[in-house]
Amino acid sequence: MKKLLVFICIVLIGVGIMFSAFAATNDVKVEFTIGKSQYTINGQYYAMDVAPYIKDNRTFLPLRYVAYAIGVEPQNIVYENGVISINNDNNVVKLSVNSDILRVNGNIIQMDTKPEIVNNRVMVPVYWISKAFGINISWNQSTYSVTFDYIEKTGSSLNINNSTLTNNSSSLATSTNVNPSNDVSKQFSWQYRNATYSLELQIPTDILNWDRKIPAIIDTFYNSNGEQQSSQLSYMSDEIKTLVLSCSEYANNNYTPWVTEESNYDYVKDVAKTLLQMAQNNGFDNFHTAEFVQSFVESIPYKVTDTPELPVQTLVDGGDCKDKSILLASLLKNLGYNVALLVFPPPQNQQVGHMAVGIAFNDNELPLYRDYDFTYYSFSGTKYYFAETTSPGWLIGQLSDDSLEQTAYIYAIS
Repeated sequence: MKKLLVFICIVLIGVGIMFSAFAATNDVKVEFTIGKSQYTINGQYYAMDVAPYIKDNRTFLPLRYVAYAIGVEPQNIVYENGVISINNDNNVVKLSVNSDILRVNGNIIQMDTKPEIVNNRVMVPVYWISKAFGINISWNQSTYSVTFDYIEKTGSSLNINNSTLTNNSSSLATSTNVNPSNDVSKQFSWQYRNATYSLELQIPTDILNWDRKIPAIIDTFYNSNGEQQSSQLSYMSDEIKTLVLSCSEYANNNYTPWVTEESNYDYVKDVAKTLLQMAQNNGFDNFHTAEFVQSFVESIPYKVTDTPELPVQTLVDGGDCKDKSILLASLLKNLGYNVALLVFPPPQNQQVGHMAVGIAFNDNELPLYRDYDFTYYSFSGTKYYFAETTSPGWLIGQLSDDSLEQTAYIYAIS
């Protein structure tokens, strides 16, 4: 049975460096498979944001991920003025998109085809990758996979700049080429369905430091007089201005701009992909994947904040219901879920309200058996199921405070 509550509808239009366990092994085997956005190194899975493909009888692989796989450090992959330069063990490889010239240590090799861009990644035919890096590549017709082996130098280690995929643990690096020493390492551990999961993130300090400045800007703004506020707004970027004005009393706690702030949303996308891969490895369906992500956010320490926090700051510093709801909404939105922020006004004679996330599901996506009634808030035929974030253990549709969560403002994220 599902429980429909009274609501007020307001619709708004709105990764860690993984030091692999096999780093001390001399023989390294790498495998890429056509159509799959993951590859393996000595049997360990790693995620990509693009899949290999075949075109004109050529097998194209993403150059960056091949470089990662053979141990190239992220800072040794440089794109400048249309030229990709890769420094691997004192060998310098250079090529350009839409050019058939490959340079290896200054020697010119003419390719019979040109690299191309797919999903913002440079794709190069596998034959010319073997020439560029001096590796032996084999093709498996039965599995449509490309395999290459190389000997890793003694004492070196592999730095993989993307997600490690295992059933219950993962590591995610930043998606930009930053110095790992400038990142903040953050460990997470949580439980879902009687299993324990862990995740290590490398948080880029440039985003984190920017996030931490926003509350101070907001505090200064709302403690200024009208003339001062007008002057401050004139110097603010449109992005910061939107965040600041969303905190006014007239915005009525409509924090949807915090969910989709560009730099945070882009980083959260990588986190969301890693959580999705962990969920898929455990066979979770669409509903339980969302609930798995909810359980991750629930595990983040709770602390009261005066102003909202952006998602990256919440990952590091923790937050209260509004901060963790913003984070959960950002994660799920990145995974394609239809979500909304649910804002609950304070009950009569109280000053504190509440915020949660609403997640849209079709009736046939709901689990058949739960020991509680599913709570949702409906608008225009869409049912947004209640998702608490403040502490571990809450499930989707499970109401946390029946006296508080009766009337909701619904702010859809779009």
